[in-house]
Amino acid sequence: MRVLVVHNRYSSRVPSGENLAVDDEVRWLRDAGVEVVTLESTNDDVVASGLAVQLRTGIRSLWSTGASDDIGSLLDEVRPDIVHVHNLFPLFTASVPATARRRGLPVVWTVHNFRVRCVAGTRFRDGRPCDDCRPGWRIPGVVHRCYGDSVPASALVGTATSIFRGWARRGNVTAVGISHEMGRWLVDEAGFPPHDVRVKHNGVAVPPTSRADDPAGCSAIAYVGRLTREKGVDLLLDAWHRVEAPVRLRFVGGGDLERTIERAAADDPRIELVGSVPSAEVGSYIAGARAVVVPSVWTEPFGRVAAEALAHGRAVVTTGHGALGEIVDPSCGWITGSDVDRLARALGVAATDDDAVRARGAAARERHRAMFAPEPTTQVLLDIYRDALRAAGRRTLGPG
Repeated sequence: MRVLVVHNRYSSRVPSGENLAVDDEVRWLRDAGVEVVTLESTNDDVVASGLAVQLRTGIRSLWSTGASDDIGSLLDEVRPDIVHVHNLFPLFTASVPATARRRGLPVVWTVHNFRVRCVAGTRFRDGRPCDDCRPGWRIPGVVHRCYGDSVPASALVGTATSIFRGWARRGNVTAVGISHEMGRWLVDEAGFPPHDVRVKHNGVAVPPTSRADDPAGCSAIAYVGRLTREKGVDLLLDAWHRVEAPVRLRFVGGGDLERTIERAAADDPRIELVGSVPSAEVGSYIAGARAVVVPSVWTEPFGRVAAEALAHGRAVVTTGHGALGEIVDPSCGWITGSDVDRLARALGVAATDDDAVRARGAAARERHRAMFAPEPTTQVLLDIYRDALRAAGRRTLGPG
Protein backbone atom coordinates (compact mmCIF):
# COMPACT_ATOMS: atom_id res chain seq x y z
CA MET A 1 0.00 0.00 0.00
CA ARG A 2 1.31 3.45 -0.91
CA VAL A 3 -0.05 6.46 1.02
CA LEU A 4 0.49 10.16 0.36
CA VAL A 5 0.33 12.08 3.68
CA VAL A 6 -0.36 15.82 3.40
CA HIS A 7 0.21 18.17 6.35
CA ASN A 8 0.62 21.92 6.78
CA ARG A 9 2.88 21.95 9.85
CA TYR A 10 2.28 24.42 12.63
CA SER A 11 5.03 26.91 13.46
CA SER A 12 8.03 25.48 15.28
CA ARG A 13 7.87 28.47 17.64
CA VAL A 14 5.04 26.77 19.55
CA PRO A 15 5.06 23.04 20.49
CA SER A 16 2.41 21.22 18.47
CA GLY A 17 0.84 17.96 19.55
CA GLU A 18 -0.62 17.69 16.05
CA ASN A 19 2.82 17.80 14.44
CA LEU A 20 4.01 15.10 16.85
CA ALA A 21 0.97 12.93 16.13
CA VAL A 22 1.52 13.14 12.37
CA ASP A 23 5.24 12.35 12.69
CA ASP A 24 4.52 9.34 14.91
CA GLU A 25 1.80 8.04 12.61
CA VAL A 26 4.03 8.22 9.53
CA ARG A 27 6.84 6.41 11.32
CA TRP A 28 4.57 3.63 12.57
CA LEU A 29 2.95 3.15 9.17
CA ARG A 30 6.39 2.63 7.68
CA ASP A 31 7.24 0.19 10.48
CA ALA A 32 4.07 -1.72 9.50
CA GLY A 33 5.29 -2.05 5.89
CA VAL A 34 3.31 0.80 4.32
CA GLU A 35 5.09 2.94 1.76
CA VAL A 36 4.52 6.54 2.87
CA VAL A 37 5.31 9.68 0.88
CA THR A 38 4.87 13.02 2.65
CA LEU A 39 3.88 16.40 1.23
CA GLU A 40 4.44 19.09 3.86
CA SER A 41 4.56 22.86 4.19
CA THR A 42 5.20 24.88 7.33
CA ASN A 43 3.72 28.00 8.84
CA ASP A 44 7.28 29.10 9.60
CA ASP A 45 7.44 30.19 5.96
CA VAL A 46 4.46 32.49 6.50
CA VAL A 47 5.75 33.87 9.81
CA ALA A 48 9.16 34.70 8.33
CA SER A 49 7.79 36.34 5.18
CA GLY A 50 6.93 39.97 4.59
CA LEU A 51 3.45 41.49 4.46
CA ALA A 52 3.07 41.07 0.70
CA VAL A 53 3.83 37.36 0.88
CA GLN A 54 1.44 36.91 3.80
CA LEU A 55 -1.35 38.59 1.85
CA ARG A 56 -0.74 36.31 -1.14
CA THR A 57 -0.80 33.35 1.23
CA GLY A 58 -4.12 34.55 2.62
CA ILE A 59 -5.67 34.76 -0.82
CA ARG A 60 -4.34 31.30 -1.69
CA SER A 61 -5.89 29.94 1.53
CA LEU A 62 -9.35 30.15 -0.05
CA TRP A 63 -8.51 27.83 -2.93
CA SER A 64 -4.92 27.25 -3.87
CA THR A 65 -4.47 26.69 -7.60
CA GLY A 66 -0.74 26.40 -7.05
CA ALA A 67 -1.17 23.68 -4.44
CA SER A 68 -3.60 21.87 -6.75
CA ASP A 69 -1.08 21.95 -9.59
CA ASP A 70 1.69 20.77 -7.29
CA ILE A 71 -0.28 17.81 -5.99
CA GLY A 72 -1.41 16.89 -9.49
CA SER A 73 2.22 16.55 -10.54
CA LEU A 74 3.05 14.68 -7.34
CA LEU A 75 0.16 12.25 -7.84
CA ASP A 76 1.46 11.49 -11.33
CA GLU A 77 4.89 10.81 -9.88
CA VAL A 78 3.96 8.91 -6.70
CA ARG A 79 0.80 7.11 -7.87
CA PRO A 80 -0.55 6.56 -4.33
CA ASP A 81 -3.38 4.20 -3.43
CA ILE A 82 -4.81 6.66 -0.93
CA VAL A 83 -4.32 10.30 0.13
CA HIS A 84 -4.36 11.11 3.84
CA VAL A 85 -4.66 14.78 4.79
CA HIS A 86 -4.20 16.37 8.20
CA ASN A 87 -3.98 20.16 8.52
CA LEU A 88 -4.46 21.93 5.17
CA PHE A 89 -4.43 25.60 6.15
CA PRO A 90 -3.23 28.08 5.14
CA LEU A 91 -0.80 26.74 2.51
CA PHE A 92 -2.63 23.74 0.98
CA THR A 93 -6.45 24.21 1.26
CA ALA A 94 -9.32 22.07 -0.04
CA SER A 95 -7.89 22.16 -3.55
CA VAL A 96 -5.42 19.42 -2.57
CA PRO A 97 -7.89 16.66 -1.58
CA ALA A 98 -10.25 17.82 -4.35
CA THR A 99 -7.54 17.13 -6.93
CA ALA A 100 -7.06 13.64 -5.50
CA ARG A 101 -10.80 12.92 -5.62
CA ARG A 102 -11.04 14.03 -9.26
CA ARG A 103 -8.53 11.30 -10.01
CA GLY A 104 -10.65 8.70 -8.23
CA LEU A 105 -8.38 8.41 -5.19
CA PRO A 106 -9.93 7.86 -1.75
CA VAL A 107 -9.19 10.66 0.71
CA VAL A 108 -8.89 10.21 4.48
CA TRP A 109 -8.94 13.34 6.64
CA THR A 110 -7.83 13.24 10.28
CA VAL A 111 -9.77 15.85 12.27
CA HIS A 112 -7.50 17.25 14.98
CA ASN A 113 -9.52 20.35 15.96
CA PHE A 114 -12.87 22.13 15.55
CA ARG A 115 -11.82 24.60 12.83
CA VAL A 116 -14.42 23.57 10.25
CA ARG A 117 -16.96 25.25 12.54
CA CYS A 118 -14.82 27.43 14.82
CA VAL A 119 -12.35 29.99 13.46
CA ALA A 120 -10.05 29.49 16.46
CA GLY A 121 -10.40 25.71 16.31
CA THR A 122 -10.86 25.49 20.10
CA ARG A 123 -14.52 26.38 20.82
CA PHE A 124 -13.14 28.53 23.65
CA ARG A 125 -12.88 32.32 23.93
CA ASP A 126 -12.40 34.90 26.70
CA GLY A 127 -12.10 32.26 29.40
CA ARG A 128 -15.27 30.32 28.54
CA PRO A 129 -16.58 27.74 26.06
CA CYS A 130 -17.78 29.38 22.85
CA ASP A 131 -19.99 28.10 20.03
CA ASP A 132 -20.93 31.48 18.58
CA CYS A 133 -19.76 30.47 15.11
CA ARG A 134 -21.82 27.95 13.18
CA PRO A 135 -22.01 26.65 9.60
CA GLY A 136 -22.48 29.60 7.28
CA TRP A 137 -21.96 32.16 10.06
CA ARG A 138 -18.35 32.95 10.98
CA ILE A 139 -18.80 36.65 11.75
CA PRO A 140 -18.24 36.24 15.53
CA GLY A 141 -14.86 34.61 14.90
CA VAL A 142 -13.86 37.47 12.61
CA VAL A 143 -15.07 40.22 14.96
CA HIS A 144 -13.20 38.67 17.88
CA ARG A 145 -10.00 38.12 15.82
CA CYS A 146 -10.01 34.42 16.70
CA TYR A 147 -7.25 33.45 14.26
CA GLY A 148 -3.90 35.13 14.76
CA ASP A 149 -5.55 38.05 16.58
CA SER A 150 -6.28 39.46 13.11
CA VAL A 151 -9.54 40.38 11.39
CA PRO A 152 -8.25 39.65 7.83
CA ALA A 153 -6.63 36.36 8.87
CA SER A 154 -9.77 35.29 10.74
CA ALA A 155 -11.93 36.13 7.73
CA LEU A 156 -9.69 34.20 5.35
CA VAL A 157 -9.39 31.10 7.54
CA GLY A 158 -13.10 31.17 8.33
CA THR A 159 -13.98 31.29 4.64
CA ALA A 160 -11.41 28.68 3.62
CA THR A 161 -12.50 26.17 6.26
CA SER A 162 -16.16 26.75 5.38
CA ILE A 163 -15.37 25.92 1.75
CA PHE A 164 -13.55 22.78 2.82
CA ARG A 165 -16.36 21.65 5.13
CA GLY A 166 -18.95 22.08 2.37
CA TRP A 167 -16.83 20.04 -0.03
CA ALA A 168 -15.80 17.35 2.47
CA ARG A 169 -19.24 16.54 3.88
CA ARG A 170 -20.62 15.67 0.42
CA GLY A 171 -19.11 12.22 0.74
CA ASN A 172 -15.68 13.23 -0.56
CA VAL A 173 -13.67 12.11 2.48
CA THR A 174 -13.55 9.60 5.27
CA ALA A 175 -13.38 11.89 8.31
CA VAL A 176 -11.37 10.41 11.19
CA GLY A 177 -11.96 11.88 14.64
CA ILE A 178 -9.05 11.50 17.06
CA SER A 179 -11.53 10.56 19.80
CA HIS A 180 -15.14 9.46 20.14
CA GLU A 181 -15.84 13.00 21.36
CA MET A 182 -14.60 14.32 18.01
CA GLY A 183 -16.53 11.66 16.11
CA ARG A 184 -19.79 12.69 17.81
CA TRP A 185 -19.08 16.36 17.15
CA LEU A 186 -18.44 15.73 13.46
CA VAL A 187 -21.87 14.12 13.09
CA ASP A 188 -23.99 16.13 15.54
CA GLU A 189 -22.58 19.62 15.02
CA ALA A 190 -20.40 19.68 11.92
CA GLY A 191 -23.04 17.84 9.86
CA PHE A 192 -21.02 14.93 8.47
CA PRO A 193 -22.89 11.74 7.52
CA PRO A 194 -22.33 9.08 10.20
CA HIS A 195 -21.21 6.51 7.62
CA ASP A 196 -18.34 8.83 6.58
CA VAL A 197 -16.98 9.26 10.13
CA ARG A 198 -14.53 6.94 11.89
CA VAL A 199 -12.57 7.19 15.13
CA LYS A 200 -8.88 6.51 15.62
CA HIS A 201 -7.14 7.68 18.78
CA ASN A 202 -3.74 9.29 18.47
CA GLY A 203 -1.00 6.86 19.35
CA VAL A 204 1.67 7.50 21.96
CA ALA A 205 5.02 5.73 21.90
CA VAL A 206 5.97 3.26 24.61
CA PRO A 207 8.61 5.04 26.70
CA PRO A 208 11.84 3.42 27.83
CA THR A 209 11.88 2.05 31.35
CA SER A 210 11.39 4.96 33.69
CA ARG A 211 14.28 6.06 35.86
CA ALA A 212 11.67 6.46 38.62
CA ASP A 213 9.38 3.54 37.89
CA ASP A 214 7.67 3.69 41.28
CA PRO A 215 5.43 6.79 41.27
CA ALA A 216 5.26 6.74 45.06
CA GLY A 217 8.97 7.49 45.13
CA CYS A 218 8.41 10.83 43.39
CA SER A 219 7.78 14.11 45.20
CA ALA A 220 5.91 16.18 42.59
CA ILE A 221 2.63 16.30 40.71
CA ALA A 222 3.25 17.49 37.15
CA TYR A 223 1.29 19.81 34.90
CA VAL A 224 2.61 19.59 31.33
CA GLY A 225 1.30 21.81 28.54
CA ARG A 226 0.50 25.34 27.49
CA LEU A 227 -0.03 27.76 30.34
CA THR A 228 -3.34 29.17 29.14
CA ARG A 229 -6.84 29.64 30.51
CA GLU A 230 -8.48 26.89 28.47
CA LYS A 231 -5.98 24.42 29.91
CA GLY A 232 -7.37 25.09 33.38
CA VAL A 233 -4.31 26.71 34.96
CA ASP A 234 -6.41 29.11 37.05
CA LEU A 235 -8.62 26.27 38.25
CA LEU A 236 -5.57 24.21 39.18
CA LEU A 237 -3.96 27.00 41.20
CA ASP A 238 -7.22 27.59 43.04
CA ALA A 239 -7.48 23.89 43.90
CA TRP A 240 -3.84 23.65 44.94
CA HIS A 241 -4.29 26.35 47.56
CA ARG A 242 -6.67 23.90 49.30
CA VAL A 243 -4.19 21.00 49.30
CA GLU A 244 -2.06 20.50 52.40
CA ALA A 245 0.75 18.16 51.45
CA PRO A 246 4.55 18.49 51.29
CA VAL A 247 4.58 17.75 47.55
CA ARG A 248 5.55 20.04 44.67
CA LEU A 249 3.21 21.16 41.91
CA ARG A 250 5.55 21.37 38.92
CA PHE A 251 4.51 23.34 35.81
CA VAL A 252 6.26 22.33 32.57
CA GLY A 253 5.42 24.56 29.64
CA GLY A 254 5.05 28.16 28.58
CA GLY A 255 2.24 30.53 27.73
CA ASP A 256 0.19 33.56 28.67
CA LEU A 257 -0.10 32.64 32.35
CA GLU A 258 3.59 32.27 33.18
CA ARG A 259 3.55 35.46 35.27
CA THR A 260 0.50 34.19 37.15
CA ILE A 261 2.38 31.03 38.10
CA GLU A 262 5.49 33.00 39.04
CA ARG A 263 3.41 35.06 41.47
CA ALA A 264 1.80 31.90 42.88
CA ALA A 265 5.24 30.33 43.33
CA ALA A 266 6.42 33.40 45.24
CA ASP A 267 3.61 32.81 47.75
CA ASP A 268 3.84 29.00 47.85
CA PRO A 269 7.29 27.36 47.73
CA ARG A 270 5.66 24.05 46.74
CA ILE A 271 4.89 25.52 43.29
CA GLU A 272 7.66 25.24 40.70
CA LEU A 273 7.74 26.72 37.17
CA VAL A 274 10.11 24.81 34.90
CA GLY A 275 9.07 26.65 31.73
CA SER A 276 9.19 25.35 28.17
CA VAL A 277 11.35 22.32 27.45
CA PRO A 278 12.12 20.45 24.20
CA SER A 279 9.54 17.81 23.38
CA ALA A 280 12.20 15.10 23.80
CA GLU A 281 12.54 16.06 27.48
CA VAL A 282 8.84 16.09 28.36
CA GLY A 283 8.80 12.38 29.17
CA SER A 284 11.39 12.77 31.91
CA TYR A 285 9.15 15.22 33.78
CA ILE A 286 6.16 12.88 33.47
CA ALA A 287 8.26 9.93 34.66
CA GLY A 288 9.49 12.01 37.59
CA ALA A 289 5.98 12.70 38.89
CA ARG A 290 3.72 10.88 41.34
CA ALA A 291 0.79 11.76 39.06
CA VAL A 292 -0.02 14.11 36.19
CA VAL A 293 -2.79 16.71 36.34
CA VAL A 294 -4.72 17.70 33.21
CA PRO A 295 -7.29 20.30 34.39
CA SER A 296 -8.57 21.51 31.00
CA VAL A 297 -11.77 23.56 31.04
CA TRP A 298 -12.31 23.43 27.28
CA THR A 299 -13.48 20.51 25.15
CA GLU A 300 -10.23 18.63 24.55
CA PRO A 301 -10.28 16.89 21.14
CA PHE A 302 -7.87 14.26 22.49
CA GLY A 303 -5.51 15.08 25.36
CA ARG A 304 -2.03 13.89 24.43
CA VAL A 305 -0.48 14.63 27.82
CA ALA A 306 -2.98 12.34 29.53
CA ALA A 307 -2.15 9.51 27.11
CA GLU A 308 1.58 10.11 27.62
CA ALA A 309 1.07 9.88 31.37
CA LEU A 310 -0.64 6.51 30.94
CA ALA A 311 2.29 5.32 28.82
CA HIS A 312 4.66 6.17 31.68
CA GLY A 313 2.48 4.39 34.21
CA ARG A 314 1.33 7.58 35.90
CA ALA A 315 -2.16 8.19 37.23
CA VAL A 316 -3.98 11.24 35.86
CA VAL A 317 -6.04 13.80 37.76
CA THR A 318 -8.32 15.46 35.23
CA THR A 319 -11.53 17.40 34.80
CA GLY A 320 -12.52 14.89 32.12
CA HIS A 321 -13.70 17.55 29.66
CA GLY A 322 -13.96 16.50 26.03
CA ALA A 323 -11.99 13.38 25.18
CA LEU A 324 -10.16 13.37 28.52
CA GLY A 325 -13.09 11.41 29.92
CA GLU A 326 -12.44 8.58 27.46
CA ILE A 327 -8.64 8.58 27.81
CA VAL A 328 -8.78 8.37 31.60
CA ASP A 329 -11.16 6.20 33.62
CA PRO A 330 -11.43 5.65 37.40
CA SER A 331 -9.06 2.68 37.26
CA CYS A 332 -6.13 4.87 36.24
CA GLY A 333 -6.96 8.30 37.64
CA TRP A 334 -9.46 10.72 39.09
CA ILE A 335 -12.13 12.55 37.03
CA THR A 336 -13.36 15.60 38.91
CA GLY A 337 -15.14 17.92 36.51
CA SER A 338 -14.51 21.65 37.03
CA ASP A 339 -15.50 21.59 40.71
CA VAL A 340 -12.55 23.10 42.56
CA ASP A 341 -13.17 21.15 45.77
CA ARG A 342 -13.35 17.81 43.97
CA LEU A 343 -10.16 18.65 42.12
CA ALA A 344 -8.44 19.62 45.37
CA ARG A 345 -9.49 16.36 47.04
CA ALA A 346 -8.18 14.29 44.14
CA LEU A 347 -4.89 16.18 44.16
CA GLY A 348 -4.64 15.57 47.90
CA VAL A 349 -5.05 11.82 47.45
CA ALA A 350 -2.53 11.76 44.60
CA ALA A 351 -0.08 13.71 46.75
CA THR A 352 -0.33 11.51 49.86
CA ASP A 353 -1.66 8.01 49.07
CA ASP A 354 1.22 5.84 47.83
CA ASP A 355 -0.96 2.76 47.30
CA ALA A 356 -3.44 4.73 45.19
CA VAL A 357 -0.83 6.15 42.82
CA ARG A 358 0.85 2.75 42.49
CA ALA A 359 -2.39 0.91 41.69
CA ARG A 360 -3.65 3.54 39.27
CA GLY A 361 -0.22 3.82 37.70
CA ALA A 362 -0.16 0.10 36.93
CA ALA A 363 -3.66 0.30 35.45
CA ALA A 364 -2.57 3.33 33.42
CA ARG A 365 0.19 1.39 31.70
CA GLU A 366 -2.23 -1.42 30.81
CA ARG A 367 -4.79 1.04 29.42
CA HIS A 368 -2.13 2.65 27.24
CA ARG A 369 -0.98 -0.71 25.93
CA ALA A 370 -4.54 -1.66 24.92
CA MET A 371 -5.77 1.66 23.52
CA PHE A 372 -3.00 4.14 22.68
CA ALA A 373 0.17 2.20 21.89
CA PRO A 374 1.54 2.24 18.31
CA GLU A 375 0.35 -1.27 17.42
CA PRO A 376 -3.41 -0.97 18.12
CA THR A 377 -3.71 2.58 16.79
CA THR A 378 -1.84 1.75 13.58
CA GLN A 379 -4.04 -1.30 13.02
CA VAL A 380 -7.16 0.87 13.30
CA LEU A 381 -5.73 3.24 10.69
CA LEU A 382 -4.93 0.38 8.31
CA ASP A 383 -8.52 -0.85 8.66
CA ILE A 384 -9.78 2.65 7.82
CA TYR A 385 -7.57 2.75 4.73
CA ARG A 386 -8.85 -0.62 3.51
CA ASP A 387 -12.48 0.39 4.05
CA ALA A 388 -11.89 3.66 2.16
CA LEU A 389 -10.35 1.75 -0.73
CA ARG A 390 -13.31 -0.63 -0.87
CA ALA A 391 -15.80 2.27 -0.75
CA ALA A 392 -13.99 3.92 -3.64
CA GLY A 393 -14.19 0.70 -5.66
CA ARG A 394 -10.45 0.24 -5.67
CA ARG A 395 -8.50 -2.92 -5.04
CA THR A 396 -7.70 -3.47 -1.36
CA LEU A 397 -4.05 -4.02 -0.64
CA GLY A 398 -1.87 -5.46 2.08
CA PRO A 399 0.43 -3.29 4.16
CA GLY A 400 3.37 -3.33 1.77
